[in-house]
Amino acid sequence: MKRNVESIQYLVILAVLLSSVQGQDGEILMLPNERSSFDDCHMRFHKLEVVGIVRPAFGHPARLKEFAHMGAIGWTQPNGNISWKCGGTLIWANFVLTAAHCVVDSENQPPNVVRFGDLDIATTDGDEYAQQLKIVAIFRHPQHRFLAHYHDIALLKLERNVEFSEVVVPACLWTDEEVRFKILEATGWGRTGYADNQTPILLKVSLKPVDNEECSKVYSNGTDRKLRLGLQDHQICAFDEKMDTCEGDSGGPLQIKLMHNARVTPFIVAVTSFGTACGMSAPGVYTRIGPYHDWIVETMQKNGAILPNDVFNATFCAIRFAYFREYEDVIIVERTPDYVSVNSELSHMSLADGLPSYVVQLAWNGQTHDCYGVIIDEDTVLTLAQCVTKNGERVSHINYLNNITMEVSRIHIHPNYKQGSSYNNIAILRLQKFLDFQDLDPPCLWQEKTISQEVHVHGSGRRDINFFLYMDEHIEKIDPSITILTPRVRFQNASTCIIPKRYFPLLRNGLTDEHICNGQNLFLVPKSCDLVTGGALHTSDYKHQNFYPMVYGLNYLGRECGFGEHAIAISVANHAEWMKSVLFPNYKQSHGTVQFVDSDHQEGDPCRRYDGRAARCVPVSRCSRGWNQFLSNGTIELCATSSLACCPLIDIVDTEHNVIDPQLTECPSLVKDLNVTSPAGSLVYIGWLTEGSLEFRCLGTIITKKVILTTASCIGNELPVAVKIEDNGFQKTHRINEVIVHYAYNATDGTNDIAKIRLENNLIWSSYIFPTCLWTNTTHVPLVLSLVFPDDDGDIAFTRVVAMYNTDCQRTHRYIIQGSQLCARDPHNNFTCNTLTDLLRYDSPDRVSYVVGLSTDDDNCENTHYAVYTRISSFVSWIGMNV
Repeated sequence: MKRNVESIQYLVILAVLLSSVQGQDGEILMLPNERSSFDDCHMRFHKLEVVGIVRPAFGHPARLKEFAHMGAIGWTQPNGNISWKCGGTLIWANFVLTAAHCVVDSENQPPNVVRFGDLDIATTDGDEYAQQLKIVAIFRHPQHRFLAHYHDIALLKLERNVEFSEVVVPACLWTDEEVRFKILEATGWGRTGYADNQTPILLKVSLKPVDNEECSKVYSNGTDRKLRLGLQDHQICAFDEKMDTCEGDSGGPLQIKLMHNARVTPFIVAVTSFGTACGMSAPGVYTRIGPYHDWIVETMQKNGAILPNDVFNATFCAIRFAYFREYEDVIIVERTPDYVSVNSELSHMSLADGLPSYVVQLAWNGQTHDCYGVIIDEDTVLTLAQCVTKNGERVSHINYLNNITMEVSRIHIHPNYKQGSSYNNIAILRLQKFLDFQDLDPPCLWQEKTISQEVHVHGSGRRDINFFLYMDEHIEKIDPSITILTPRVRFQNASTCIIPKRYFPLLRNGLTDEHICNGQNLFLVPKSCDLVTGGALHTSDYKHQNFYPMVYGLNYLGRECGFGEHAIAISVANHAEWMKSVLFPNYKQSHGTVQFVDSDHQEGDPCRRYDGRAARCVPVSRCSRGWNQFLSNGTIELCATSSLACCPLIDIVDTEHNVIDPQLTECPSLVKDLNVTSPAGSLVYIGWLTEGSLEFRCLGTIITKKVILTTASCIGNELPVAVKIEDNGFQKTHRINEVIVHYAYNATDGTNDIAKIRLENNLIWSSYIFPTCLWTNTTHVPLVLSLVFPDDDGDIAFTRVVAMYNTDCQRTHRYIIQGSQLCARDPHNNFTCNTLTDLLRYDSPDRVSYVVGLSTDDDNCENTHYAVYTRISSFVSWIGMNV
């Protein structure tokens, strides 16, 4: 079985996946149970910003090139291992800026090594970019005293110059006395929470500077004897408005990124000095760079650095290493680990290495045509209706990603399209197999009637006439080769749209709502840009810390890509209802209405829903998805009256047992009060007696003092006798009194795969032993979840999975998926593995873990695109009985 294991040590599960799960405003991303809109693209194709590492709480992982000046300062131990205890900033080829208190450790030993270009200092990930150099001299500010926090600044000289690259390059210094920035950014490998271990992953956190007078009030009570004189002018305070400031990151930079030449350069404003422990909501204190500019320059000059006095002039410094800097975020339209696409404000034309991965070329029996389409799902391509037929033959294949072919299995042409018409000119291609989305970047579909003022189109043209002159490039020779272009165009309304006369015969009825007029009023040199027919009218949309391609329409008509005279695209939003009728199972265009299935049906009568599922007439209040479904998509099926819903059997709530035991409802507050130290404290191994000894086969999770939750498939035909729990480093065994398997468990299709284990004696709650809470929301689940499982060594490991709609799973699942089941996928692979030992959990920012799903065994995971789990919220009433 192959998994993308992010950690094999269960302690790191404590690191909340906050940056993946939270939106831009801190809201938790939630996926509804049923799909009814195309607006969910950012969730269905959710991107985990950094693959293969743990995301600690209280900070977002930094990109490799983002802080190329950041160094880890280390102490080599007698056994050869290196303890990385401080951070530093590369400010010259062989000089590092840090805090003075970092020049010795607790044993009064100086550091001897600095490492650059490595985000994860605990593993070999990314080591190919790393540079590690010895420290040959240390210069502590002469006024610094270890008994005080003042003048906490120092320089380290390295054995030789670093090799400059995009991942290792010096930062600039902010030497002005005035620090006028509203938000600064701190980076380092410091602690991410009170009593946490130092994180091996470089973190960044946004901080707000606070006036020293206000900051002094926090430190004026005399508790910090190293600050007897109060805060001084050479110090600056900053704090995180969203979370408590945590100690750590000593010597690391407090910085601001300043833009120039379409790039951004980090300017170091201060050095991290000290702060209070987490939980006290106190700002951190930093040593400002400005007052020490002369000392820094003079010290470097006296010790071998050949540099002018104005070496840190802001302008000179920014230009010096501009070639290595990252592009400014605002102009980035596409980012991958190896490539950044920018949109310069000075140009209406950008060159691309090729068409985006989501644009495919259509083919007829192996012969390509100058028509294209847009991938909108793993087995779906959207294109123009005019493109599906060539010389009387229909499209048979698509070509994508450097001529990989995929067979088309079915074609859906808009029913109102007529050959040669400019109206309803849209079609859907269903593919024979799923595309591998590991190498694709699927776009989202815009659903509003209006579009952004500026967007892009797909075009092609000569390289030499379209090449944008960056500061480090020039045209050496004529290059007539054709390249892909992404012109930046503007939306044009009915009064500003200029249509070439040659297109008048194709638009006999004029422009309608399905047409998007776009272009620029500038003219291009003739034949500079040809529109890619069936390509996308698109932009880049920033949602939840990721960029997603956003498609407004399909390129249809256009001369010179809409420059001078404008182009026409077919709006996808205008045809959304038809697309839903094709792509969404059981979708009805009569949304917004209340439907009565039979006026004679009374409470308790069986009924049949429009999708064919067996159902029963029950009060709406007893149908878990009743009015919630109506509010989400405007549809509800009723029986004789508006108070009776035709409710699927699986969604009927048993009112007799609908009162949840207080042990379950009070779980979140209990866990918070216990101040838990490890999420593994809620997990147990379930054991069977085999030849006189216990054999632990699968995993369970504690939900009350006597009850363990697991799967019925885990129990099997042989009852377990004991569970094993780790309590503060000690393995303890508890005898099982009773096993309760769900009465409707079906081993064939995996439905109702859930079981309860009752222990003989109560567990005793502590910070090491505590329950997992139940996820009780019946309409939504968190988008990003932790898949918890035991690895081959018996340690608790985890990987991240993304919740999906059941209809996604149904496309490949061999049995009908019920509402009591949950679909998920592994975003790192094109297949998803799960075994009967796995648990789906949501780890909240307040360190409360919720069990969301239970896994059944799938021996064929190498061929399984999605995985199906038991949905906990569907069984809350059953779980709550006799706990």
